[in-house]
Amino acid sequence: MDKLNIRIKNLLKVCVKRIPFLGILFLLPRTLINSRKYRKKYKRIISGQSSLSDIEVISIEFCSVCNLSCRYCFLEKNNRPAFLDIGIYKKLLAEICENGQYRIKIMEWPISGCFFLHPQYRRIIEITKEYKEKYPDFRPWIILNDNMMLFDKDKVDFILKEGVVDQIICSIDGVNKDTFEHMRPKADFDTVLANTDYLLRKKSEGKSRIVVQINNGRDEKSTGKMLDPRLKEIFSRADLLTNWEPVNWNASFHKRNPRYNTYPFFCSFVFESVSLSTSGAITKCCMDLKEATRYGDFSKNTLESIWFSEARRAFLRAMHEGRRHLIPGCDSCSISYVSQNKFLK
Repeated sequence: MDKLNIRIKNLLKVCVKRIPFLGILFLLPRTLINSRKYRKKYKRIISGQSSLSDIEVISIEFCSVCNLSCRYCFLEKNNRPAFLDIGIYKKLLAEICENGQYRIKIMEWPISGCFFLHPQYRRIIEITKEYKEKYPDFRPWIILNDNMMLFDKDKVDFILKEGVVDQIICSIDGVNKDTFEHMRPKADFDTVLANTDYLLRKKSEGKSRIVVQINNGRDEKSTGKMLDPRLKEIFSRADLLTNWEPVNWNASFHKRNPRYNTYPFFCSFVFESVSLSTSGAITKCCMDLKEATRYGDFSKNTLESIWFSEARRAFLRAMHEGRRHLIPGCDSCSISYVSQNKFLK
């Protein structure tokens, strides 16, 4: 049955690529369901019934710098700090833990850059653990995204021992050494495989509950090439394998002549997500690598005041009224909703 479902999904992808109009037809049922759900949320907001419990996802940019120069990433530092001040992170944890109205489901680390470049990455883990031990209701599903270059044995042992992270997403692109290093300049294929192998082995030996996901992207250089046996073996041991292709789905992808296929309907990110950048700015979406959707400064205000601000109501109003194309950052994005994490408790 699983193989049949995969074949059906692949067939639908081919159909949508060849007949673009079919893509809209497939999206309509989901869009209608999401629209009804979020229109109700919108009505609650404008009637003054919004709640902090509506915030389900918090994404954090601990670093605005990276050790790689991936071909399909367009991270822009924009003069913001290289690293998030640990005091700002502690301020965030204090607010969402001490105010019982918050019900955060997911915390995503980081939305850009490399977590292990942060000079206090160990302290970030330790502080998070302290808050989880002190506040029993603070139980978000914590996702760590990493390119696996700096995630060596010492760091793997530390992360698994502390038990703070619930899911690790390992970004490993291409189908062999050449295609991997083509897509991820400055990365070393053998180092990444060795680090990922150690992570998977230690998880298995220690019977860790942590979920290991591998996110594999492939561009035209991978077309028609066989999957390296070492990659195939690594992929087979992951809890989840996801794939992506480089398309112009938003302004984060660096293309010489980009054509952004802006999604015509509204998006749930703006209703239930908060992103925190290294500058302390609150942005609408974790896909914003440029602070284009900035609407608040958490270093000077509370998250609560930003969440209920007129600035937020203004862009929600535009999204609700079908004027998404007028919202900075959303005008060049084709993403429409928050994906459901099947491992989320």
